[in-house]
Parts: sequence; structure tokens; C-alpha cells
Amino acid sequence: MNILPILKKAAWQSLFLILFASSSAFASNPLITRYFSGAWDQPDHESQGLILQIGEQRGDRKIGIAYWFTYGEDLQTAWYLGVGPINGNEINMTLYTAFNVSFMGENVEGDAHVEEIGTLDLIFENCNEGRAIFSTPEDIIGSGEFRIRSINRIFHSRCSGGISDDTPADARPVKLEVHLQPARDDISGEGEASFWERADRSDFRVEAEDVPDGSYQLEVCSEERGDILVSDGEGEIEFRSPESDSRPLLNFDPRDCRIELLDGDGVALTSGDAVLSAEEDDDDGESNDDGASDDHGASDSIEIEVDMDNTGEIDGAEGELRFAIDRDQHEFVIEVEHIPAGIYAVMVAGVNVGDIEVVEVESETAGRLIFTDPQKPETLLLDFDPRGEVVEVLQDGTVILDALFPDE
Repeated sequence: MNILPILKKAAWQSLFLILFASSSAFASNPLITRYFSGAWDQPDHESQGLILQIGEQRGDRKIGIAYWFTYGEDLQTAWYLGVGPINGNEINMTLYTAFNVSFMGENVEGDAHVEEIGTLDLIFENCNEGRAIFSTPEDIIGSGEFRIRSINRIFHSRCSGGISDDTPADARPVKLEVHLQPARDDISGEGEASFWERADRSDFRVEAEDVPDGSYQLEVCSEERGDILVSDGEGEIEFRSPESDSRPLLNFDPRDCRIELLDGDGVALTSGDAVLSAEEDDDDGESNDDGASDDHGASDSIEIEVDMDNTGEIDGAEGELRFAIDRDQHEFVIEVEHIPAGIYAVMVAGVNVGDIEVVEVESETAGRLIFTDPQKPETLLLDFDPRGEVVEVLQDGTVILDALFPDE
């Protein structure tokens, strides 16, 4: 049975919803991820299309495997196999066919009845649409091009076309930074690039400060990725996957890349030989149910402070986290300011640990939440370890401040 007509009919309404719900993926060329796996219809041809799988080879290399179902001159169903590497928004495949194979025929050593017949390139415009270009010397197949359109997805998946689609669900959060320094004697100032990966999203930000005003081209691994407009000595650009309204899609991986800002005279700021490393600490920082003291380590005195990142939902919002160990006393403090008065939820590693009440005092707004172990009057019990975890402050379910708290 040819399953493509069944999928085509059953999935048409779902496809319509997917196309419009995922419109943010249309902004730039997508990165092909595991969420491209599924059935792809040829909308201009009757009951023909591809079953696409995004797989993994040795060495953690992504490949595309496509089963192309079509018809021969005798109107008998024919299928071809394409296998090849993934390059950005393209899969460049070698095309194979099988012949003289009988129904339930015995396996033949060395695939004697499988041969290479040409090439098949899949080029995607977004998560839902693309085109296929094929080239063979065969008279029946020949060469040509056709449109393809997604008609189903992996269960409970949402394709963004960004790098977060390939992040494992159990990935530990990691935040990486690299300093940008002047590349020429006539350039002053500095910059910083930071990459933050979580199971649900990835962010990449490049900042410049104290540099001459103007437009700077951002290059990552020698590829142009955008422009930074510097005004009053400061400027930045931020990418996110999945894409947000104010941040373009992060459809490239900046790790292990040289990062540079260029002006009209060439490279102005550079990371040099330093790159964002993909390695992360394996220390889990586990806690227990009775309190966090037992798992904080043997150090008698520790104090860690970190500023929270403003996600852009509330202009001017600021937050600070502080974790301290002093002998047998453990304390974790979250402070926020410059946000409207109200109640804000605090999440640590995806768990709601409490609420901050923000109040107005002398025309300023601020709030604080304190956890201690052993618990003190007017504090909450510190029964978790924030180290190595993502800490978020939310307003009505929307993250307004977040930070990856350092391990140590």
C-alpha cells in the first residue's frame, strides 16, 4: 500500500495549522535538525513524495536519509534511496536504486543488486517547505526539480529551524563566554560573546563597548552573521533558537569558532585563538529533601554572586543572585529591581521554589527572596542547590530575568 495518499489526506488540516503556527521559521534559512524527519509530499504530483530521516553517523556527524517514492513508465511503484551529509539548509545525497530483487528474497552479500544512479539534493526554505533537485543518466528518471512540503512531524515536536532543535532533552545548561580584543592599533575598546544552551532554547550574544560609533559586521567562523550598530560606544546583537520577535533565529553553532567584528578597514575586534568551548562541568551539585547543607561540599566559606540577564520583556529590569556558605549556615538570595510592583515566580531548574513580592519604595521598585539552611524566621528553607542550575524570574508565565548560576 502506498502510504503517501493516506498521510496526505489525513494531515492536510494539520499542515495548514503548522504552516501558520511556525511562521517565525520563515525569517531565514533553517538549520536542518532531527525535527525535519517525517513525510514530505510532492504537492505538484499525485501520491508521490519522500520519507526523510535525519540520522547520525560515527563521529557525531549528521546525515540525511531519504526514501523517494514515485512511479515508472509502467505505473508500478518505484522507490529510490538517497544518503548524504547535511550542510546548513541543504542535504546533498547520492541516489541509489535496487533491481532484480524478488519479494522476500534472500539477503545478498555486498548489496549486489543496489547501485548508484545519480544525486538528489534537498534544499529547505523553512521547516515546512523545500525543493528537491535530482540528476541521473537514466532515461526514465532523467534530471529535474520538484517542490516538497511537510505533511507530518515527530510526535509532540515543534520545528524552529534553529540549533536548539538538536539539543538533547536531558542536556545540562551551559553558559560560555569569550573576550573580544582590539585587532588593530587604531581600535580601542573591547567586546564579549556569550553562548547559553538549555534543553528548551539556545542564545548567542555579541557585545561591543568603548569602540568608535558605526556599523560593524559580525563574522562567526569566517561567515557573515549580521551587523552591530554601535552608538555612544556600545552595541550588541543577539540570536535565539527558537526565534523570538526581537532576536533573529540562531541557525548556526558559534562554538569552536573565531568571532570577529569588522569595520570598513577590516577586523576591529577578535576573539583571536580563544573560542567558545563546548565542554561543561560534570558536577551535578545534588541536594537532599531535608535541606541543602549536606551536599554543598567541604568548604567552610563560599560566596558566589551573579547578575541575571534581562530577556527583553521589561526594559530596565535587573536582578542579582547570591549564594553563600559560612560555617554551617547556607543562604541563597534573589534580588530584583526596576520592574512593576506585583508577584513574580522564581524557578530553579524548572521548579517553582517561591514568589518575590515587588513593592514600590520612594519611586523605586524592588523585591527580595531569601532562602536559608538551617531556616531562619522570615526566610524560606533552602532545600535545593542552585549551583549549575538555571534560575528564572517570571511574570504571568513569561521569563523576564534568567541566569545560569555558576557551579562554584
